[in-house]
Amino acid sequence: MFLTSGCVGQAFALGLFCAVLGGFVSPSSAQSGIDFHSVVTLQDMRQLIMTQFPLGTDRQTLRNAFVDGGKATLREHPSRKGSEKYLYDINLCRIYVWRWNISADFDANGRLQQAYINGFAVFPDGITVPPVAPDAAHQATQKISEMQRPRPEADRGEKSLAYMLLDLDGNPATIEDQSLLGTGPSRADPGNLGKTVNYDNVDPWRSIFDPDAADFIAPYAGNCP
Repeated sequence: MFLTSGCVGQAFALGLFCAVLGGFVSPSSAQSGIDFHSVVTLQDMRQLIMTQFPLGTDRQTLRNAFVDGGKATLREHPSRKGSEKYLYDINLCRIYVWRWNISADFDANGRLQQAYINGFAVFPDGITVPPVAPDAAHQATQKISEMQRPRPEADRGEKSLAYMLLDLDGNPATIEDQSLLGTGPSRADPGNLGKTVNYDNVDPWRSIFDPDAADFIAPYAGNCP
């Protein structure tokens, strides 16, 4: 299982954050749409995006590939203009529900400034939204909460994803001042979920813990163990 440890609150307080990626697979054609089932690891997806959707790519090209062709669910950010995400969930044989949360930030002309994979920025040279961290100026209002993201479809495995949520103003309705700490698998493969990935100081809206629902949960395309 991939659950947060008992020291996560201390990690937030100390400002200790890290991330792990890995893997490789051949990318799908952007013109025909992204085949999410052919992408196994976070690193696979990172390479696909860097190769096929460089900085400056127009918004419609990404929507064509991820939403129209790939059948991901489009969600625009409720308050951050120019930010949107593409959600695609895969039920890994009822063991784990894998989420691809591909988010993108665009400039005033609709050109890609940065892409994120489950909260991790893709382009080193892109414009990245600064992460939210504990702030002494918000000491009176900031709150760290133990949270759960239900995944009842994974009735043979991880039915709920645990994480810690930092909220600077203590108001869950204002999401721009939030970050989270949690963990998850590194491979979209029910027979080999891979190493644990640490999601540290990640924007919840861009993450695997994001409460927004995809339009559907796709069944695993391979053979179940």
